[in-house]
Amino acid sequence: MKKTISFVNPNFQQGPKALNAYYLPYSAAILWAYAKTSEQVDKQFDLNTFIWRRDNIQDTVEKLKNDSVVGFSTYLWNNSYNNVLARELKKVNPDVLIVFGGPQPPIEDYDFFERFPYVDICVKTEGEVTFQSILESYDTKEFSDIPGILINRNGKTIDTGNAVRIKDVDIIPSPYLTGLFDNLLVEFPEVSWTATLETNRGCPYACTFCDWGSLTYAKVKKFKLERVYAELEWIGKNQLDFVSITDANFGIFPERDLAIADKLVQVQKEYDNPKSYTISWAKNQKAEVIEIVKKLMIEGGSTLGLNLSVQTLDERTLEIIKRKNLAMNKVEEVFDACEVNNIPLYTELILGLPGETPESWRKNFYGLYEAGNHTGITVYQAQLLENAEMNLTQRNLYNIKGSMVYDYLVGSYNTHELQEGVEVVNSTLDLPIHEMLNAQLFSWFQITFHINGLTNYLSRFLKRYAGESYEDFYEKLYEFIKKDEWLLSEIDRISKFYTNWLTKGAINHPPISGMEIHGWNLIHSTTIRLHSESMTGHVSDYIAKFINTEYSEIDPDIRKELLSFQRNFVVDFARVNEYPIREEYEYDILGYIQDSGDLNVKTKFEFNFPEDKTMSLETFCEKIFFDRRKNFGKAWITKL
Repeated sequence: MKKTISFVNPNFQQGPKALNAYYLPYSAAILWAYAKTSEQVDKQFDLNTFIWRRDNIQDTVEKLKNDSVVGFSTYLWNNSYNNVLARELKKVNPDVLIVFGGPQPPIEDYDFFERFPYVDICVKTEGEVTFQSILESYDTKEFSDIPGILINRNGKTIDTGNAVRIKDVDIIPSPYLTGLFDNLLVEFPEVSWTATLETNRGCPYACTFCDWGSLTYAKVKKFKLERVYAELEWIGKNQLDFVSITDANFGIFPERDLAIADKLVQVQKEYDNPKSYTISWAKNQKAEVIEIVKKLMIEGGSTLGLNLSVQTLDERTLEIIKRKNLAMNKVEEVFDACEVNNIPLYTELILGLPGETPESWRKNFYGLYEAGNHTGITVYQAQLLENAEMNLTQRNLYNIKGSMVYDYLVGSYNTHELQEGVEVVNSTLDLPIHEMLNAQLFSWFQITFHINGLTNYLSRFLKRYAGESYEDFYEKLYEFIKKDEWLLSEIDRISKFYTNWLTKGAINHPPISGMEIHGWNLIHSTTIRLHSESMTGHVSDYIAKFINTEYSEIDPDIRKELLSFQRNFVVDFARVNEYPIREEYEYDILGYIQDSGDLNVKTKFEFNFPEDKTMSLETFCEKIFFDRRKNFGKAWITKL
């Protein structure tokens, strides 16, 4: 009789609650797909189940209690759940072989099994070959000859060294094409499944805040295009709505990745799925990446846009974290190309990196505005990942301190020991905690007013027309909004909840129009409240008061049209049925800002909101966060 094996790879529900969306357990399934290529393993083991959702612990133990082997794929979103489940399973079945892997287990900890006594083996890096070898050695229990693992010997850690990484990733069968997910799709038709597409594996960069490169390769290994195409066909044919392309640097191989984009568009047209996707774009884009994005937008109907990650513009910080960005003139070229081609653009910044100062953090925003990014900046709080260099070796050197927060992950609704915690940086040598809180407040202010659109075109116009720097404009605006009762209360609210977050582990914020507010989306909560409390008009009027007060020397007709243009740009939920708005202006405000054209040209503009205008307030508020990378809440402007 065959032994049974199960895999634990659970995740939280993804996106708006109404979607009932979950990831297929790809990381676990690809292990099993490769393990079964061994004749010995195939004869000896049968798959019992995949655990893909955070179901009740005791119910899950009941499903797994008769298994001989259970493999746990562990990362930030399931670390606590996996450890509690493994502990409880071991109580019920002491003979079960529990194998942990993934980026989260602290493989550099010499006391690993004192901390995790219920784990028998931990796979240190890439898992397919190593896990297969573990299963082949199951009967003899002679695991010490298998490189790349930690073995539990009565609570002591035996380290077998490093495994040789896979040279040819095409030896690994596809879990999609071998049918490993077919039963899940039949058994749970109510779930909107998200697929993971791995077209290559590895990252050539060595950023100290990241654990990606350390767990894969310095050299990127590519799966054959035929396999990638077939997996895309499977995703479309099985009507999966969403696909996450998990390459570390999609676009790093421009010709190949353009061909993959072609196939994605073809599949979308043939099957009407996947309807959406996420992509981690190449860190240092070439011009060809713009062509890939245009392909996905023009032919595929995507509104996702392009991500150009910089993390910071500060040269000292970049040197410390071992990262090299594109030269600023190249960054400006990418930004300009995005604006010319109406490509939504977003740039990631990480707050709390070693070397960052209060001044350099502010300059990150102003530098990105100067370079041409006015629509998409995403701020992440630096995390101390278990196996990243920043946690292992730079922590003491740069006096990096962290705090566990339990609401950083979207959808993390568990309590007590099942809470998933993320250790975020709350203080560094150059950014002590009080300055960190000031930096968070500054980020909120910039995201709310410039990136989410309230003063976007005002500051850009004044930069060109009056030579007003972005720094001067926003310093004046910040002092001005303190005089408004509602906006001042927002400053106090944001300060209070960021303080809660870094000192108490959770912001504990009440929902806004049914929208959960947590550590990741607090920065967008004022924008959400504007619509929830019908305050958009009030804030727009107050901004107009600011412009008319501080810039009264500008012709009143120009000011009037500029304010009208700005107001139409920000979509107010109370006005969605007015879109598209078509208005004729005496001044070509857009051409003057974008193309350095003549201001004194009569121009007709269309402001469009190409969304479902019957959506509920709750849905609108959810989309401000979940669709922020598609520039949701800001009008698409066209010259007529």
